Amino acid sequence: MTAHPSADERQSIRSGWLVDLLVAGAGGAAITVHTSVATEPTSHSSSLAAYAFGVVLGGLLLVRRRWPTGVLVGSLLAVVVYNLTDLPSVSPTWPLLVPLYTVARTGRMLLAGLVGGSMLAVSVGWIAWTERRPLEALDGALREAVLLALVLALATATRNRERWARELRARLRVEQEQRDRELDRRLISERLDIARELHDVTAHALAVVGIQAGLARELMHDDPEAAQEALDTARRVNVEAIGELQAAVRVLRTGDESTGPSLAPTPGVAQLPALVDRAVSSGLHVELVQTGAHRTVAPAVGLTLYRIVQESLTNVLRHAAATRATVELEHTGGNVRLRVTDDGRGPTATYGEGHGLAGMRERATSVGGTFAAGPGERGGFVVDAWLPGAYPPPSPAASS
Repeated sequence: MTAHPSADERQSIRSGWLVDLLVAGAGGAAITVHTSVATEPTSHSSSLAAYAFGVVLGGLLLVRRRWPTGVLVGSLLAVVVYNLTDLPSVSPTWPLLVPLYTVARTGRMLLAGLVGGSMLAVSVGWIAWTERRPLEALDGALREAVLLALVLALATATRNRERWARELRARLRVEQEQRDRELDRRLISERLDIARELHDVTAHALAVVGIQAGLARELMHDDPEAAQEALDTARRVNVEAIGELQAAVRVLRTGDESTGPSLAPTPGVAQLPALVDRAVSSGLHVELVQTGAHRTVAPAVGLTLYRIVQESLTNVLRHAAATRATVELEHTGGNVRLRVTDDGRGPTATYGEGHGLAGMRERATSVGGTFAAGPGERGGFVVDAWLPGAYPPPSPAASS
């Protein structure tokens, strides 16, 4: 697919053509006037030849940007052919200044210097040979040498400025691409965080509500009080889940200044007993065991522990057909090891089809920990996670 030039590029092209037209017109007119009024004892002037010479050199300058070397060669040939006639001679240096400038600007400084120096030597030699006046030849040589040096210096400065501008634009483009990639990475990370949070909240709540509703249905006729208790539990879990979802929405709605209930504390290690009690109320016998010197962990680590336990118990309730589960939390050396085991039937064919295990692994690795899950040695299923007590800062490699 052909890329269309931008507005700035189109403006630059139009400006370049305008400059070329002005340069070609001015150069052709100057050469025409010079050759028309110049007189030499051994030559005769011709307005038609002067016009033709000016038109040829001016026309060549129109395409100097596209074919700089070709324009230099063509201009050189035109000057040589003109000086071989009996028309008033013209210096071979200054008609070539614009082509020499263009060639030097493209980076062919050696070619421009060789051609310019050769024409300067020819011009000085011609003046010294024909006029036999060394002082005038030296004066002309100095003027043309200074003019040639200024033109080449201007071409070098312009080329360096254009190269610096290109490098600056390229650097800005790379920085913008890096910012765009970083923004995309952050957006993807935020979407994953939101997806994990919604999954953890809704999956656990729906599992508990479903179990309690089924239990209430079975006990409705035989034990109405137990059925009512199950429905109350389902209602309580539903209200808690709605509260967590509302809190998450308030966090996402930045700039929302509406008053409302304060955000609930971020779930962490302190909320694990309540989470275990909720699973117990669904008919699963759960034991929470904490060993080692209890230390306060970083909020991100505490939230990760809470969500892994929440998802693990949800999976036990939904898939394992287990009666018992154990949540072990071991604090060692400032780090935390979490193990969730059950006495169920182990992983089934559909156990790994959801996002639960992947979400738990992502949560663990996001805070610098490790995660493993699989069948236990004595049956059931084991979730094993190791997490640092403090949330480590992201490494430069991870940030890039």
